Amino acid sequence: MLIALFVAFKADAAIADYSVTHYTNENGLPQNSVRGIELDKNGFLWIATEAGLVRFDGQRFKVYDRNHYPAMRSNRIFTIWLNLTGRICFRVEFGRTSGDYTFDERGQIQRYPYQPYSGKTAQFKNNRFRIWQDTVFYEARGRILWKTGVTGLRHQGLHYWGQMNGKCYYRNDQDEIWSIDSVRNKVQVHIKGLPLCRKSDVIHAGSTYDLYKQNDTLYIRVDKGIYQICERSKGELEALLVLKTDIPDIHIYRYYPQLNLQLIGTFTHGLYLIRNKQFTTCKHLNGFGNYYPQVPFGDSGVLTDRGIVYPTSSRFDYPFKNPITYRGMLLDRAGNYWINRTLLDSFQIVKLDSKLHVVKSLSSAYTAGCFREMPDGRIWMTSFQGKHLGYIDKDSLMWLPRLWGEKLVQTFLPQDNETFWLGGVNILAKLSLKTRQLLHYKSLENFTIETLYLDKYKVLWIGTTGNGFFALKQDSIYKLPLDKNAGLKDVHTFMEDKSGFIWMSTNNGLFRCKKNDLDQFIAGKTQEVYYQCFKKDSGFNTNEFNGSCTPSGISLGNGKFSLPSLDGLVQYYPDSIKEGLPDNKIFIDKFLVDGKEQDISRDLSLPPSFQHIEIEVVSPFFGLADNQQLEYNVKGLDHNWYPVNNENKIVLNQFPYGDYKLQIRKQAGFGLNSFIATSLHFNVTPFFYQTWYFKLGLILLAGLLVFLFVKIRYAYLMKRNRALEEVVAQRTAHLDNANRLKEKMLMMVGHDLQSPLHFLGHLSKINAEAVTLKHQERIEEVSRHIDSTTKKITTFIEEFSLWARVQDETFNLRKTEFRISTLIADLQQFSKDILQFHGNTLECNIDHDYALHTNMELLKAVLRNLIDNANKHTKNGLISVNCTNRNNTCVITIADNGEGISANGLQSINDLIYKAKHTTLIEPANGRLGYQFIADFANRLQADINISSERGKGTTVCISGITIGAVPHHQEQ
Repeated sequence: MLIALFVAFKADAAIADYSVTHYTNENGLPQNSVRGIELDKNGFLWIATEAGLVRFDGQRFKVYDRNHYPAMRSNRIFTIWLNLTGRICFRVEFGRTSGDYTFDERGQIQRYPYQPYSGKTAQFKNNRFRIWQDTVFYEARGRILWKTGVTGLRHQGLHYWGQMNGKCYYRNDQDEIWSIDSVRNKVQVHIKGLPLCRKSDVIHAGSTYDLYKQNDTLYIRVDKGIYQICERSKGELEALLVLKTDIPDIHIYRYYPQLNLQLIGTFTHGLYLIRNKQFTTCKHLNGFGNYYPQVPFGDSGVLTDRGIVYPTSSRFDYPFKNPITYRGMLLDRAGNYWINRTLLDSFQIVKLDSKLHVVKSLSSAYTAGCFREMPDGRIWMTSFQGKHLGYIDKDSLMWLPRLWGEKLVQTFLPQDNETFWLGGVNILAKLSLKTRQLLHYKSLENFTIETLYLDKYKVLWIGTTGNGFFALKQDSIYKLPLDKNAGLKDVHTFMEDKSGFIWMSTNNGLFRCKKNDLDQFIAGKTQEVYYQCFKKDSGFNTNEFNGSCTPSGISLGNGKFSLPSLDGLVQYYPDSIKEGLPDNKIFIDKFLVDGKEQDISRDLSLPPSFQHIEIEVVSPFFGLADNQQLEYNVKGLDHNWYPVNNENKIVLNQFPYGDYKLQIRKQAGFGLNSFIATSLHFNVTPFFYQTWYFKLGLILLAGLLVFLFVKIRYAYLMKRNRALEEVVAQRTAHLDNANRLKEKMLMMVGHDLQSPLHFLGHLSKINAEAVTLKHQERIEEVSRHIDSTTKKITTFIEEFSLWARVQDETFNLRKTEFRISTLIADLQQFSKDILQFHGNTLECNIDHDYALHTNMELLKAVLRNLIDNANKHTKNGLISVNCTNRNNTCVITIADNGEGISANGLQSINDLIYKAKHTTLIEPANGRLGYQFIADFANRLQADINISSERGKGTTVCISGITIGAVPHHQEQ
């Protein structure tokens, strides 16, 4: 940050009318010896020092030295100048030699081809004479036309010659000033307007007076005064004082009126920037300066609540010794003054004539806060408390009843003889005096209205405390834009000048803008308004102006505006304020990507992996920094404009790949579309996976994957279709089997219940005979056989029901562990009576009483059916059941010595057993349905059945694969 040092000068010096900023090596300069100063075509100020060349943009210094620009042979800059293109050139000293340098189109330092006296000259801007030692050279069209020797030329000092109006002026060792023109005529010249000074030789680095040349302008310094030399008549010159200063050790002087800027470079004390104060501040001679309302008094005086203030004098507490007003005063059109006066505990409204003599005093219940004169000359006022409205009726003061409730009116303004605008705390309203009706504008009723101004187009301008300012046009309220630093949030007054500006005093400086720009904003033709701000450097004692008073700004008889502040009355001629505008170009100084500087002479291409962009921008401006606001936008990223930070740096982070345009702009002054902008194109290259060929590859790969997916899916669907067809076929077979099963239910019942039923019929017949013969023992025996046979039928029905459940695919096979001896005992009990009917004998053999792990009910049903089949086909024979352990599985063999099964029958049974294991078909209608139970039950038990039979010798059925359990009686789900 730059540190501005404002130097205080003696009261008798004209420098008191200037603000001075002093730069040294402590606040910007690399070294304190200023050897040259030039302003280039872009508005940059270049300063030659013994530690490098310095570029100054009005706020920041940039140093060019060997550390940053190795092309320079030395940091000692001897002099600088502008060539014909306006480009800066400079000479570097190294040892006893020197070298000239300039900048190329990219801003890089390069050697300047300079041959001083070989018949050709460098293209110096506006420079046709040159003095070297005791010789004057005249140059034109890039060549030396002539040279002539000069006797007594004083070249010991650095500032002894210059040129003006086609002549070369120099001083000799007698402190005489001579001129020489383009045809070698020499004339001694006299300068009028200079103070007398003694003749002497060199004093330090200069003598009693020095000559300073600046293009075709010549300045002379005599003691503490710097004068501009003007040619009035042949051989006579006149000196006009431009600056009076006691700055020591002056080496170079430059004056740029268009910038309101004078520069002094010194040998050992750095650089001074001197600006003319365009505003003056008036106070009472006793130091009092906190003013509120004011009215003009005479041509240049101001009447305040504490007396009269003139530009150079004052009368304190005049015409009354006590404060005479409470935030309100009035000068009417007849030249009379209206003020408040307090006597003891009474309030008075006092009318004074133009000489401040009392005309009349009116007693009042309230002090007046705001006075206004109607178009018809009537005087109205509000009470200081803001609750009442009153008027002067001849020699009486009339106060109206309260019209606006509890709200407080601080200011009011007549629109005509019948209408007032009222503003205050939470109120903006229009009052009709005829109807006493108020029209409230509720959108502003949460604000404090501080000032009102009605322009010639009947647009009401409204200043608030803390909420900016507004315009009311045709009953529509428009919020006006603030400046970038929101200094306009508190507006105390509006004043129009003859140049089309509207001036606004605030708590943070004085602002002006073109009123037409505000009108265009209201009309919707622009979104931006340029405000020019003035602060203490311009001549104020404080940036805080006073408001909440009427009037808060006045125009004096001499044309000056006068505004009250916390420390004096700020006065100025509004139409003569010439403040520089920020109309220089914008330059991109550096473009850093991850800390590495890029060449911005062409469009940039950035790698996709970059992390950080830092852009340094610069635009020379020597006015108040607040009056130049840079903003930027990255086109291709969004449409928003963002302010450049206070260090003039733009910091950007990672971007997606694509083309971008960095746009930097500023408002260069007043008027519509007054923007100056610069731009830089750059692009961020994509990662490999973001390139078009990678995406094309992805599309091709995706197409291939889709093709493969479709193909695989097709194959999968075809497989599923086939599986579904198989399932459908199986379900169809199941359905067919179920239908056949229904058809054969009766057959099954008839087949398997035939023997027990016949046996029951036989027993019934025997029982009937025994009942007839009354053989009690026979009856009991037959009854026991009937009971046993009935139980067998019940068991069969249970097995049949079990078989039906087994046909369901959702049947859950529950395995248990049980002893084989238990199974054998149940079989023996089941078959005892059945076997006796055919005279058969059952023989059971087990090699060991181990436990089986399977479903006992299914296994029992299989064995019962096998024993029953053996009993049906065996008469008076032997049926055996043998259980053996083979490889930790149980093998059960049921054998009989009956009639056996034919080969075709045996083949049918084996086919049935195979189909039961591999398909869902059941035994055909003419088959052996009993073996359907056996095959289905065995399949559920995951047991294998093997049948062998020979006709006339019997049948053997072997059941294998039944698991032997580890622990007897243990159950497992």
